[in-house]
Amino acid sequence: MSDVGPWTDFLVRMSSTAIVVVLITWVAARLGPKIGGVLIGLPIVLAPGFFFMLRDHPLDFVGSSASGAIYSLAATQIFLAAFVVASTRMGAITAMGCAILAWSALAFPFAFLPHDPLVGAGLFALATVLARMIGRRFVHTSKLPPSPTRWSLLILRGLAAGVLVGCVTFAASRLGASLSGTLLAFPIGFCVILLSLRLDQGPEMASQTAHAGLVGVIGLAGFCLVLAVASRLIAPWPAFGAALLASVAVTAILTARAQSGRTESRLL
Repeated sequence: MSDVGPWTDFLVRMSSTAIVVVLITWVAARLGPKIGGVLIGLPIVLAPGFFFMLRDHPLDFVGSSASGAIYSLAATQIFLAAFVVASTRMGAITAMGCAILAWSALAFPFAFLPHDPLVGAGLFALATVLARMIGRRFVHTSKLPPSPTRWSLLILRGLAAGVLVGCVTFAASRLGASLSGTLLAFPIGFCVILLSLRLDQGPEMASQTAHAGLVGVIGLAGFCLVLAVASRLIAPWPAFGAALLASVAVTAILTARAQSGRTESRLL
Protein backbone atom coordinates (compact mmCIF):
# COMPACT_ATOMS: atom_id res chain seq x y z
CA MET A 1 0.00 0.00 0.00
CA SER A 2 1.26 3.51 -0.76
CA ASP A 3 1.83 6.10 1.91
CA VAL A 4 -1.19 8.02 0.64
CA GLY A 5 -3.57 5.25 1.76
CA PRO A 6 -2.98 5.42 5.53
CA TRP A 7 -2.99 9.22 5.56
CA THR A 8 -6.22 9.32 3.55
CA ASP A 9 -7.71 6.81 6.00
CA PHE A 10 -6.68 8.97 8.95
CA LEU A 11 -7.94 12.24 7.44
CA VAL A 12 -11.31 10.80 6.41
CA ARG A 13 -11.93 9.36 9.87
CA MET A 14 -10.76 12.55 11.54
CA SER A 15 -12.85 14.87 9.37
CA SER A 16 -15.99 12.70 9.48
CA THR A 17 -15.87 12.61 13.26
CA ALA A 18 -15.31 16.37 13.52
CA ILE A 19 -18.24 17.05 11.17
CA VAL A 20 -20.66 14.79 13.03
CA VAL A 21 -19.65 16.19 16.43
CA VAL A 22 -20.25 19.78 15.31
CA LEU A 23 -23.45 18.93 13.42
CA ILE A 24 -25.10 16.81 16.11
CA THR A 25 -24.20 19.25 18.89
CA TRP A 26 -25.73 22.11 16.90
CA VAL A 27 -28.84 20.07 15.99
CA ALA A 28 -29.38 19.04 19.61
CA ALA A 29 -29.09 22.65 20.75
CA ARG A 30 -31.34 24.10 18.04
CA LEU A 31 -33.86 21.37 17.16
CA GLY A 32 -33.97 19.51 20.45
CA PRO A 33 -32.16 16.57 22.04
CA LYS A 34 -34.55 13.91 20.72
CA ILE A 35 -33.63 14.57 17.09
CA GLY A 36 -29.97 15.19 17.89
CA GLY A 37 -29.70 11.92 19.81
CA VAL A 38 -31.36 9.90 17.06
CA LEU A 39 -29.13 11.36 14.32
CA ILE A 40 -26.10 9.94 16.09
CA GLY A 41 -27.30 6.61 14.70
CA LEU A 42 -25.89 7.53 11.29
CA PRO A 43 -22.63 5.54 10.90
CA ILE A 44 -20.53 8.59 10.02
CA VAL A 45 -17.69 7.34 12.21
CA LEU A 46 -18.14 3.57 11.86
CA ALA A 47 -18.68 3.51 8.10
CA PRO A 48 -15.30 5.06 7.13
CA GLY A 49 -13.55 2.76 9.58
CA PHE A 50 -15.14 -0.37 8.13
CA PHE A 51 -14.74 0.93 4.59
CA PHE A 52 -10.96 1.07 4.94
CA MET A 53 -10.91 -2.17 6.92
CA LEU A 54 -12.85 -3.87 4.12
CA ARG A 55 -10.36 -2.55 1.61
CA ASP A 56 -7.30 -3.70 3.55
CA HIS A 57 -8.38 -6.93 5.28
CA PRO A 58 -10.06 -10.25 4.45
CA LEU A 59 -13.84 -10.39 4.59
CA ASP A 60 -13.91 -12.75 7.57
CA PHE A 61 -11.80 -10.26 9.55
CA VAL A 62 -14.30 -7.49 8.77
CA GLY A 63 -17.26 -9.70 9.66
CA SER A 64 -15.67 -10.63 12.98
CA SER A 65 -14.92 -6.97 13.71
CA ALA A 66 -18.51 -5.98 12.93
CA SER A 67 -19.75 -8.72 15.26
CA GLY A 68 -17.43 -7.44 17.98
CA ALA A 69 -18.68 -3.91 17.45
CA ILE A 70 -22.25 -5.02 18.28
CA TYR A 71 -21.04 -6.15 21.71
CA SER A 72 -19.22 -2.85 22.13
CA LEU A 73 -22.41 -0.96 21.25
CA ALA A 74 -24.21 -2.85 24.03
CA ALA A 75 -21.61 -1.36 26.36
CA THR A 76 -22.27 2.04 24.77
CA GLN A 77 -25.88 1.86 25.95
CA ILE A 78 -24.63 1.42 29.52
CA PHE A 79 -22.20 4.29 28.89
CA LEU A 80 -25.13 6.55 28.01
CA ALA A 81 -27.20 5.44 31.00
CA ALA A 82 -24.23 6.02 33.32
CA PHE A 83 -23.75 9.50 31.90
CA VAL A 84 -27.43 10.36 32.40
CA VAL A 85 -27.27 9.29 36.05
CA ALA A 86 -23.88 10.85 36.81
CA SER A 87 -24.60 14.11 35.00
CA THR A 88 -27.42 14.92 37.41
CA ARG A 89 -25.10 14.62 40.41
CA MET A 90 -21.58 15.43 39.25
CA GLY A 91 -19.61 17.88 37.16
CA ALA A 92 -19.11 17.45 33.42
CA ILE A 93 -15.66 15.84 33.49
CA THR A 94 -16.44 13.53 36.41
CA ALA A 95 -19.71 12.39 34.83
CA MET A 96 -17.95 11.62 31.56
CA GLY A 97 -15.22 9.72 33.43
CA CYS A 98 -17.85 7.57 35.14
CA ALA A 99 -19.50 6.83 31.80
CA ILE A 100 -16.19 5.81 30.20
CA LEU A 101 -15.41 3.54 33.16
CA ALA A 102 -18.82 1.89 32.77
CA TRP A 103 -18.16 1.32 29.06
CA SER A 104 -14.67 -0.08 29.68
CA ALA A 105 -15.90 -2.42 32.42
CA LEU A 106 -18.18 -4.12 29.87
CA ALA A 107 -16.62 -3.57 26.45
CA PHE A 108 -13.19 -5.06 27.12
CA PRO A 109 -14.48 -8.27 28.73
CA PHE A 110 -16.98 -8.54 25.85
CA ALA A 111 -14.07 -8.24 23.40
CA PHE A 112 -12.76 -11.65 24.48
CA LEU A 113 -16.09 -13.48 24.23
CA PRO A 114 -17.12 -15.47 21.14
CA HIS A 115 -18.79 -12.92 18.86
CA ASP A 116 -21.92 -14.40 17.38
CA PRO A 117 -23.75 -11.45 15.72
CA LEU A 118 -27.24 -12.67 16.67
CA VAL A 119 -26.26 -13.23 20.29
CA GLY A 120 -24.68 -9.77 20.22
CA ALA A 121 -27.92 -8.31 18.89
CA GLY A 122 -29.83 -9.93 21.75
CA LEU A 123 -27.32 -8.54 24.26
CA PHE A 124 -27.63 -5.11 22.66
CA ALA A 125 -31.43 -5.24 22.90
CA LEU A 126 -31.24 -6.21 26.58
CA ALA A 127 -28.76 -3.40 27.31
CA THR A 128 -30.99 -0.90 25.48
CA VAL A 129 -34.08 -1.82 27.48
CA LEU A 130 -32.15 -1.73 30.76
CA ALA A 131 -30.48 1.58 29.96
CA ARG A 132 -33.76 3.24 28.96
CA MET A 133 -35.40 2.05 32.17
CA ILE A 134 -32.57 3.51 34.23
CA GLY A 135 -32.29 6.76 32.26
CA ARG A 136 -36.02 7.46 32.30
CA ARG A 137 -35.87 7.99 36.07
CA PHE A 138 -33.30 10.79 35.76
CA VAL A 139 -34.39 12.66 32.62
CA HIS A 140 -37.06 15.35 32.48
CA THR A 141 -38.92 15.78 29.22
CA SER A 142 -39.47 19.52 29.55
CA LYS A 143 -38.72 21.60 26.45
CA LEU A 144 -35.47 23.51 26.74
CA PRO A 145 -34.90 26.91 25.12
CA PRO A 146 -32.04 27.05 22.59
CA SER A 147 -28.82 28.62 23.77
CA PRO A 148 -26.22 30.47 21.69
CA THR A 149 -23.71 28.19 19.99
CA ARG A 150 -20.05 28.85 20.77
CA TRP A 151 -18.73 27.96 17.34
CA SER A 152 -15.04 28.42 18.01
CA LEU A 153 -15.04 26.10 21.01
CA LEU A 154 -17.36 23.65 19.28
CA ILE A 155 -15.15 23.38 16.19
CA LEU A 156 -12.03 22.95 18.32
CA ARG A 157 -13.69 20.14 20.27
CA GLY A 158 -14.85 18.53 17.03
CA LEU A 159 -11.32 18.61 15.62
CA ALA A 160 -9.92 17.19 18.86
CA ALA A 161 -12.42 14.34 18.70
CA GLY A 162 -11.55 13.78 15.04
CA VAL A 163 -7.83 13.47 15.81
CA LEU A 164 -8.56 11.02 18.61
CA VAL A 165 -10.85 8.90 16.44
CA GLY A 166 -8.29 8.89 13.64
CA CYS A 167 -5.56 7.65 15.98
CA VAL A 168 -7.69 5.01 17.69
CA THR A 169 -9.23 3.55 14.55
CA PHE A 170 -5.94 3.75 12.64
CA ALA A 171 -4.35 1.49 15.26
CA ALA A 172 -7.40 -0.69 15.82
CA SER A 173 -6.92 -2.98 12.82
CA ARG A 174 -3.45 -3.89 14.10
CA LEU A 175 -4.91 -5.31 17.31
CA GLY A 176 -6.94 -8.18 15.86
CA ALA A 177 -10.57 -8.49 14.83
CA SER A 178 -12.08 -8.55 18.34
CA LEU A 179 -10.32 -5.48 19.72
CA SER A 180 -10.59 -3.78 16.35
CA GLY A 181 -14.39 -3.91 16.41
CA THR A 182 -14.45 -2.89 20.06
CA LEU A 183 -12.30 0.19 19.50
CA LEU A 184 -14.07 1.22 16.31
CA ALA A 185 -17.31 1.33 18.30
CA PHE A 186 -15.83 3.27 21.24
CA PRO A 187 -18.22 6.23 21.77
CA ILE A 188 -15.69 8.99 21.14
CA GLY A 189 -18.28 11.02 19.24
CA PHE A 190 -20.71 10.71 22.14
CA CYS A 191 -17.98 11.75 24.59
CA VAL A 192 -17.31 15.05 22.85
CA ILE A 193 -20.93 15.78 21.89
CA LEU A 194 -22.25 15.20 25.42
CA LEU A 195 -19.35 17.01 27.04
CA SER A 196 -19.88 20.00 24.75
CA LEU A 197 -23.60 20.07 25.48
CA ARG A 198 -22.99 19.69 29.21
CA LEU A 199 -20.55 22.61 29.28
CA ASP A 200 -22.39 24.93 26.87
CA GLN A 201 -26.09 24.04 27.22
CA GLY A 202 -26.30 22.60 30.74
CA PRO A 203 -26.86 19.18 32.33
CA GLU A 204 -30.50 18.80 31.28
CA MET A 205 -29.77 19.22 27.56
CA ALA A 206 -26.86 16.76 27.76
CA SER A 207 -28.92 14.21 29.70
CA GLN A 208 -31.87 14.42 27.31
CA THR A 209 -29.55 13.99 24.30
CA ALA A 210 -27.82 11.00 25.92
CA HIS A 211 -31.18 9.39 26.66
CA ALA A 212 -32.38 9.99 23.09
CA GLY A 213 -29.06 8.57 21.90
CA LEU A 214 -30.06 5.20 23.34
CA VAL A 215 -32.55 5.00 20.47
CA GLY A 216 -30.13 6.48 17.93
CA VAL A 217 -27.53 3.78 18.59
CA ILE A 218 -30.00 1.23 17.21
CA GLY A 219 -29.03 2.53 13.76
CA LEU A 220 -25.36 1.79 14.46
CA ALA A 221 -26.20 -1.68 15.74
CA GLY A 222 -28.22 -2.28 12.58
CA PHE A 223 -25.24 -1.30 10.45
CA CYS A 224 -22.92 -3.70 12.29
CA LEU A 225 -25.44 -6.55 12.37
CA VAL A 226 -26.19 -6.39 8.64
CA LEU A 227 -22.47 -6.13 7.82
CA ALA A 228 -21.61 -9.08 10.08
CA VAL A 229 -24.33 -11.31 8.62
CA ALA A 230 -24.15 -10.16 4.99
CA SER A 231 -20.36 -10.56 4.88
CA ARG A 232 -20.93 -14.31 5.24
CA LEU A 233 -23.46 -14.45 2.42
CA ILE A 234 -22.58 -11.96 -0.32
CA ALA A 235 -19.61 -10.10 -1.79
CA PRO A 236 -17.80 -7.47 0.33
CA TRP A 237 -19.04 -4.22 -1.21
CA PRO A 238 -22.69 -5.26 -1.57
CA ALA A 239 -22.54 -6.30 2.09
CA PHE A 240 -21.17 -2.88 3.03
CA GLY A 241 -23.82 -1.13 0.93
CA ALA A 242 -26.60 -3.18 2.52
CA ALA A 243 -25.32 -2.29 5.99
CA LEU A 244 -25.18 1.40 5.10
CA LEU A 245 -28.71 1.38 3.69
CA ALA A 246 -30.03 -0.45 6.75
CA SER A 247 -28.51 2.11 9.11
CA VAL A 248 -29.80 5.08 7.12
CA ALA A 249 -33.28 3.52 6.91
CA VAL A 250 -33.45 2.87 10.65
CA THR A 251 -32.19 6.36 11.46
CA ALA A 252 -34.68 7.95 9.02
CA ILE A 253 -37.59 6.10 10.65
CA LEU A 254 -36.45 7.02 14.17
CA THR A 255 -35.90 10.66 13.16
CA ALA A 256 -39.39 10.85 11.66
CA ARG A 257 -40.84 9.48 14.90
CA ALA A 258 -38.82 11.95 16.97
CA GLN A 259 -39.95 14.84 14.72
CA SER A 260 -43.56 13.68 15.01
CA GLY A 261 -43.31 13.62 18.79
CA ARG A 262 -41.73 17.09 18.76
CA THR A 263 -44.60 18.46 16.63
CA GLU A 264 -47.22 16.90 18.92
CA SER A 265 -45.57 18.42 22.00
CA ARG A 266 -45.69 21.85 20.33
CA LEU A 267 -49.42 21.49 19.67
CA LEU A 268 -50.03 20.53 23.27
